[in-house]
Amino acid sequence: MRKHLIIAGIICAASIPPATAVTKCVALGRYATCSNNSGLTGTTNWSATCKTSNGPSVPILGIGVCSNREGSDADTSAALNTSEDVTTHTHCWCRMTSPAVSDWVFAYTFYNANDCAWQCAFYCAHSSLAASGAFRAAIFSNLSD
Repeated sequence: MRKHLIIAGIICAASIPPATAVTKCVALGRYATCSNNSGLTGTTNWSATCKTSNGPSVPILGIGVCSNREGSDADTSAALNTSEDVTTHTHCWCRMTSPAVSDWVFAYTFYNANDCAWQCAFYCAHSSLAASGAFRAAIFSNLSD
């Protein structure tokens, strides 16, 4: 009986396929159109639905945060600076979190930190992702088709 259990165990183990990594390919870039943009003031989360002319619609999720790291139109950064003096956090940076995690992409510099904290996610979704091809190219740069 023990011999049959061992043989059955070996057969079961051999018939289970190994775990493999999943690659998600999404053809989005500078020329994608994004709609259903949502980024509420006073929050860090934003979302949109983007597509190319011949591709499927892809739901995009992201976050917007304020930093003391300066930037210019569609600059990217792997990490952001912060300081204990949050009054210097006037620079809005956006990051896609789904379908992939992007680098941080610079969006806008606000007059003060309160405005940045209140409006950054809204700005990521509406003014940057919806309106700027350079921003879309930067935030989708790690996606492939």
